[in-house]
Amino acid sequence: MFRSFRSITAAAGLALALTACSTGEDDPVAGVPAFPLDAPSVTLLNPGDDPQDVHYTSGDEWDTTVAVSDGVNQQVIAPGKDVPAEAPAGGDVDKTTLPLTVASVGAPAPGAGEEDADARVDVVVGSGKHSNLDVGQDVAASEGFRVSWRADASGRISTLKLLAPPDAPERGLQQVEPALLALVNSAVVFPDDPIGPGASWTVEHRVAGDTATVRTTTYTLVSREGDTLTLNTAVDERPQRSDVEIGGAGQLDGQNVSIESAKTTSEGQLVVDLSRPLPVSGQSAWTTRLIYGGNDAARVVQDITRAVQYGV
Repeated sequence: MFRSFRSITAAAGLALALTACSTGEDDPVAGVPAFPLDAPSVTLLNPGDDPQDVHYTSGDEWDTTVAVSDGVNQQVIAPGKDVPAEAPAGGDVDKTTLPLTVASVGAPAPGAGEEDADARVDVVVGSGKHSNLDVGQDVAASEGFRVSWRADASGRISTLKLLAPPDAPERGLQQVEPALLALVNSAVVFPDDPIGPGASWTVEHRVAGDTATVRTTTYTLVSREGDTLTLNTAVDERPQRSDVEIGGAGQLDGQNVSIESAKTTSEGQLVVDLSRPLPVSGQSAWTTRLIYGGNDAARVVQDITRAVQYGV
């Protein structure tokens, strides 16, 4: 999915450059295709104390820095050998750190492939870095990558536009685009109903860029001071299908194997300013352990670790 996003955004970048030269178009992403995102399912579990409406508002342009980490550890377990189903707390990861300039304004009339929305959010990437210094050079050279989305006042994102710089190196895009999609996938969505301290709700959606995975995030409102909310987060991820083709698994390489179990360990706390479309500080981190196969054959264990840190 990341490859198809990149190829389309690269093509859009070329077409957009030609369009801008001929028309003087002011909107940098005007000619970029809008990708529809699956609407999340939001379930209010507990309204909390003294519930009040919670809605995002537009604010001034804002500079912030985020860090997105991910890593996969895979091992093949011999037949009959026990393996804990519970995921470990963390694992080895690569980290992409991106400075961002973020603007949120009232959404203009929808264009092709778009729908009515309350806000349009535009994000421009600065010169980033990576935990692998060699890769970091290409991440820094991807400066100017743009992402734009339309959302309602609760934070639900309906469509997404991605525009890569035309001269950005492929290896840099392979890090920057997934990091930006991680921000979209981790956007905080509030219930339509009023909530107060102690409130909890779940947000379930297919992961953009990895639609084979379903993520459920449980939020708990710890406190609210004006437009600043502190939230605890708990993430659960699971495959949408019960069987997959697996690679890099020795004698099981390329075979379709069933998913025996999927367990996630997570922790997180975020601070949200309702005038900002992204959390202003905090981190959400989780590891999902997937076990493929059965006791009568070798099994494959994958530990997938992800983290998103705000206000770095």
